Amino acid sequence: MCGIVGYIGPKKALPILMNSLGRLEYRGYDSSGIAVLANGVPESVLTVVKEKGKLSRLRDKLQRQELNGFAGIGHTRWATHGEPSERNAHPHLDCTRKIALVHNGIIENYAELKSRLSAKGHRFQSDTDTEVAVHLVEHHCAEGLKSGKKDGVLGAFQKAVSEMEGFFAFVLLSVYEPGAIYVFKRSNPLVIGIGDGENFVASDAPAVLSYTNRMIYLDDNEFARVTAKAVEVRRADTLALVRKAVTRISWTISQAEKAGFPHFMLKEIHEQPQVVETILKEKLRAGKIWFDSIDQRVESRLKKIEKIHLVSCGTAYHAGLVANYMIGECARLPVEATVSSEFRYEDPIVGPKDLVILITQSGETADTLAALREAKLKGAFTLGIVNVVGSTIARESDCVIYTHAGPEIGVASTKAYLAQLLTLALFSIYIGKVRGQLSPGQMREYIRWLQKLPGQVRETLAQQSRIKQCARLLFEKKNFLYLGRGFNFPTALEGALKLKEITYSHAHGYPAGEMKHGPIALIDSNQPVICLSPASKTYDKMVSNIQEIRARQGIIVSVATRGDAEMEKISRATFFIPRTLEIFSPILTVIPLQLFAYFVAVLNKRDVDQPRNLAKSVTVE
Repeated sequence: MCGIVGYIGPKKALPILMNSLGRLEYRGYDSSGIAVLANGVPESVLTVVKEKGKLSRLRDKLQRQELNGFAGIGHTRWATHGEPSERNAHPHLDCTRKIALVHNGIIENYAELKSRLSAKGHRFQSDTDTEVAVHLVEHHCAEGLKSGKKDGVLGAFQKAVSEMEGFFAFVLLSVYEPGAIYVFKRSNPLVIGIGDGENFVASDAPAVLSYTNRMIYLDDNEFARVTAKAVEVRRADTLALVRKAVTRISWTISQAEKAGFPHFMLKEIHEQPQVVETILKEKLRAGKIWFDSIDQRVESRLKKIEKIHLVSCGTAYHAGLVANYMIGECARLPVEATVSSEFRYEDPIVGPKDLVILITQSGETADTLAALREAKLKGAFTLGIVNVVGSTIARESDCVIYTHAGPEIGVASTKAYLAQLLTLALFSIYIGKVRGQLSPGQMREYIRWLQKLPGQVRETLAQQSRIKQCARLLFEKKNFLYLGRGFNFPTALEGALKLKEITYSHAHGYPAGEMKHGPIALIDSNQPVICLSPASKTYDKMVSNIQEIRARQGIIVSVATRGDAEMEKISRATFFIPRTLEIFSPILTVIPLQLFAYFVAVLNKRDVDQPRNLAKSVTVE
């Protein structure tokens, strides 16, 4: 969840580190820090500057210092071990202050290692698990010098990593070898940017996209020695060299900037029509649904699948719940949606006749990655629905479908969720056709409505001022209830989550048919209830639920199909979506809920893009 950057080359490292960290602050903003190595006589000098809070505070602190080194590492932190503070901020130093290290992940056996190192005289300055790593490298460097071995920093780093348990990405800088940065990856993301006479390290490609679009993605249990002119990747066990492909990133840095919007979240909400167009252009060809990663071998395997498991976390889990309905309608297969953190530990009953679909924006979500590995261990066929090209889950899945949402910087997911919904809808229709459940006429009808979606998303967004007006009426409320049925029950969960994430108000999503089994006790004249009521086979039931709320003076806000005069009459405020097939309605109904959460947050003066306690990519369990 933390953000890591590194630079080595002919330019001053500090401006590059700070610019790159600014593009990674969505990964954590409890504290930040940098370490810069300056060539000196008789030896290089390592300078570390750290600060609690957001990156702007570190930037202010650095204005009072001049750091001219040409190699450096940086970090923005989401706290796990140790409270947010300057002393717990990265980079961490060894006792001699000759080695600096930044870390993303968790060292599970850090307490045991810390006790052992303390007994050997090491003195710790923080409460973090990370500091154990740098002292362990120091210990092995000293042992190597004593024994006369010449395996240097890499050898010490390898020995240190072999003693640590957990999941982590490390970047290390040392006066012992000022011309190199060392990195290691196990589960947590790390990419190396290839420049001309300079090289970069980062947790995510957008951090260094201002400087290069050529990337090397490390696999698990790989080290890299990065100098200004070369990158050497080695296996963790034998240190044998590994040949790595260089991937070119197709999108530009302008896609990761605000482009005049006050917040990334609002920009990304308004990018959704283009996201839908991009996905349909990529996956709808000559009236057929097409996935470049699904060949005849994969299609043959899909025909034999007897059950599908949808595994994901957070917002992506809500996409999986919607897909549960989609696949059921199109393919008539048993489907089960499970939270990733539960899937791994419930000893899931899966095997060669099961398809496990892993849904994740980052492709690095720790619990989802663990679920993927558990599924593969049990022989299931795995499919990743992933946004980030080259991410760990994309590489390790048997098959991957990319969602083409582009970079999403706002911590609360919007366009990535919509991209997941549309991709899962397309896959549901595809697998329905492959398994002979959909006729040519049904396929044509689905595709006809799919092609309307870009314009319908734009039409839904055009109600922004109406949604903002409703937010002005309700932004001081602290409790919200979201209700939906069928395809839009998960939309109720997602709408409530968005409000919780960025406004800190309590919000609860619930199936409308269950309201009388408890939640109706909450209804009074102060209770806002957001009701998802588009045209559907359960529309009449939804109207009955709304009448029950109305009888108890609840404040009704509805999302309905355009032209629904009855819903407008019985609601305090109504947001309309264009008419569509029920299977596609969640793609439209969620948009007003995204905008509503956004405006409530702005009116409450919340930090919309970086809400408290959250991070964009959850890479620890």
